[in-house]
Amino acid sequence: MKFDITIVGAGILGSFAAYHALKSGKKVLLIEASTKPHGATVRNFGQVVPSGMNLKLWRNLGRRSLELYGELATIMPDALWQNGSLYVASSLEEANLLEEMHEINRETNYVSKLLTSTQCHKQINLLKQSYCHGGLYYPQEMSAESSLLMKYFWKLLEDTKNLHFKKASPVIAVEEVKNGVQLRCSTGESFISEQVMICCGHQLSHLFPHLLQTEQLQLSKLQMLRTQKIKGVKIPGNLLTGLTIRRYEAFKSCPNYKNLPKPHIDPSYGKFGIHLLFRQSADGSIIIGDSHEYFTAQDSGSLDYEICQEINSLMLAEAKRILNLPYLNVARIWNGYYSQESSQGVFLKSATENIHLITGIGGKGMTTGPALMERVVKGILDKIPLDECLIDES
Repeated sequence: MKFDITIVGAGILGSFAAYHALKSGKKVLLIEASTKPHGATVRNFGQVVPSGMNLKLWRNLGRRSLELYGELATIMPDALWQNGSLYVASSLEEANLLEEMHEINRETNYVSKLLTSTQCHKQINLLKQSYCHGGLYYPQEMSAESSLLMKYFWKLLEDTKNLHFKKASPVIAVEEVKNGVQLRCSTGESFISEQVMICCGHQLSHLFPHLLQTEQLQLSKLQMLRTQKIKGVKIPGNLLTGLTIRRYEAFKSCPNYKNLPKPHIDPSYGKFGIHLLFRQSADGSIIIGDSHEYFTAQDSGSLDYEICQEINSLMLAEAKRILNLPYLNVARIWNGYYSQESSQGVFLKSATENIHLITGIGGKGMTTGPALMERVVKGILDKIPLDECLIDES
């Protein structure tokens, strides 16, 4: 059997590539090395926040992704929901940045609402008044229970005509042959396809390492935690904080971003790239994080999964400074990796005319991946160079 498009890797990018290829009427092979999602696609907050993206390409892709997620939410309502994002400022200077961002949103027609500290506290009564100096609310943004979302999404794909889904089948070789592109798996199976898309996440040493292990790509190690269920506590939507305002690309477009004074906080937060995010799951537990440690692309085959207790202590200390929680018992701690491209924000490269590498989207995969892959699949089918998929249409 010969396929029109084969996608290697069924994370958020690969799965949505299959989704869009199927919508185009193509015969699709989706190959995944594991039996269930386990990488950055499920080791994340599940926040869909175009508000944090830069104000051109990536925010537009995030807004389009909200539309795509909205289509899926009707069939998986317990995995995707629209309950907004709230940024809270920890200083008057950060609050001024939120006002500037609100004006930018008005000019770019992206709905947001400025909130006073009292209004923020009314929305989330756990917020400490000593911390919150105002907020900016985005009602259209969404949250996802990532592992549940991917479970449902894989089932949706498997039930779709024209998809052949191979799990537990690591691909060990991809090469152009006379009648197409041949893929060989460690299981001994081989397949032929017209086009191949390799969505390899942070696994940069398995296929085409000479193209992927470059200075353009680096790896980020994340660490986050989940509390036990906290009775009587409610955090609706995504909660993002002062350190997030300082970190996210969107706010760097504000006129006074460059005038922000350094935060009065332990410098170790900067050392570990910590910014505080919160999202509450349906069971009442709260995800808190995260941190960012960076490595070269050449390290992808030798990364560890060790937990750093210093990072946990810093995150929990900042969480207690922000929220007035009755207790904070940690149920789970984990880390994960993603790759990120340093110049364009994603790595798109055709290894040959019919073999295409897509990775390095960094921490914005959940927010922008669905719409990015819509463009990439269309570009490949229309024989358009991959770089043109990143041309901003606004």
